[in-house]
Amino acid sequence: MKDLINLKKKGYKIDINWQDLKKKSIFFLNTNNKINFINFQKKAIEKNCSYIICSNKYRNEKISGLIYFYFKDKNELYKIAKLFFKPLILKLVFLTGTNGKTSVAYGAHQLMILNKHKSCYIGTLGFYINSKKIKNLKNTTPSFFEILILLSFAEKMKVNYAFIEASSIGYNEGRLGYLKYNYCLLTNLKSDHLDYHGNLSNYHKSKLNIINNHYKKNSKIIIQDQIANKKLDKIKNKIILQDDFIKKYKFNIIKKNRYFEIFSKYRNFKVTTFNNFVIKNTISIILLYFSILKKWPKNFTNKIYAKGRAEIVYEEKEVVIMIDYAHSADAFENLLKSIPNYFENKIVLYGCGGDRDITKRPKIAKTVSKYSSLQLITDDNPRNENPKLIRDTLLRNSKNAISIANREKAIKYGVKLIKKKGGILIVAGKGHENTQTIKNKINKFNDQLIIKKYAKII
Repeated sequence: MKDLINLKKKGYKIDINWQDLKKKSIFFLNTNNKINFINFQKKAIEKNCSYIICSNKYRNEKISGLIYFYFKDKNELYKIAKLFFKPLILKLVFLTGTNGKTSVAYGAHQLMILNKHKSCYIGTLGFYINSKKIKNLKNTTPSFFEILILLSFAEKMKVNYAFIEASSIGYNEGRLGYLKYNYCLLTNLKSDHLDYHGNLSNYHKSKLNIINNHYKKNSKIIIQDQIANKKLDKIKNKIILQDDFIKKYKFNIIKKNRYFEIFSKYRNFKVTTFNNFVIKNTISIILLYFSILKKWPKNFTNKIYAKGRAEIVYEEKEVVIMIDYAHSADAFENLLKSIPNYFENKIVLYGCGGDRDITKRPKIAKTVSKYSSLQLITDDNPRNENPKLIRDTLLRNSKNAISIANREKAIKYGVKLIKKKGGILIVAGKGHENTQTIKNKINKFNDQLIIKKYAKII
């Protein structure tokens, strides 16, 4: 530790990406892959970086020319982190839950900006400071040191609030570190990531542990889902229930033509959506803002919503085309059951990601069958799985389904059909994503752009 203190005094900083390494870098090399560990050491030498921080399990993988600092457990790692990173001043807001955390996190961040409060967002959509996207992120919840680097940068930019998506996997892998939230919002507890957690109980436990293990004395917890409330008895006095907020401030949801509007005793919020789940998340965003700032937002717009979440990308008299990120049975249920009945044709285009929880595929297919008049089953991100086998599983559990492997061809077919017959086409699974992963190849692919391309010419 003494040597690290001396390096800090000399102006050395911790870096986590080999591309960013320079002479005065200390490379935090955190990987479970031995081959990657060896390769990254070579990259460090190429960048004239001499110092490595890593787990002591790699003591026998040393390369000459490098100096190593080992940590044996998370407590030693946290000591290193506290040495290089100042205590945070900005307020941390954790967003967790199975469905809706990206929408609420990004939406709350946007609402802050709209009302002249400096804010940053860390999550599925990337790293944003105010309205500017700084970088893409590999994981919804980045590594602990990356979060510290991003938050330190945000503080230099005079940011006051940080909205962080806290995933169950991120929690289990220690990516939240010793961070303590000022506010935490739990959307709901459903089923997801069982390929990682093994069972539903473990998954829910991880979500609840985020809340239980990262709060501090004056933290506030907002619960969208009443069921989750029953599992947080230890911190009951810190909990704000969304239902109580709705009752207290007399929120009413009024349907006007195709869309809804939200009215409260103190303020009206116009929301151009026919999706009940979007309404629910909108109230979560307003509640979060009110809880943090103790006042209502002066400015409000639909533009606060996250891209690719129940997003209408094409609309004419008898036709609506929407994209969404839904990739679990519960997410599809929330999305599809909200589609108004006056859409006689409800076409859903979707697939399932490869190398992910296979148990959810039949559930998704059955849910989509329940709420759609036609299904177009296509490839999502098959990754290293055989895409035909994924599609076949969905077909076996579907009613009134057509398989079109090529996603662009499937979208073209769906756009042509919905424009001919009228109704709504929901293109689901990828939402905001700009790529499609097939085996080890990452191809440029954007559902929204492809929809707009064919909607114009058909």
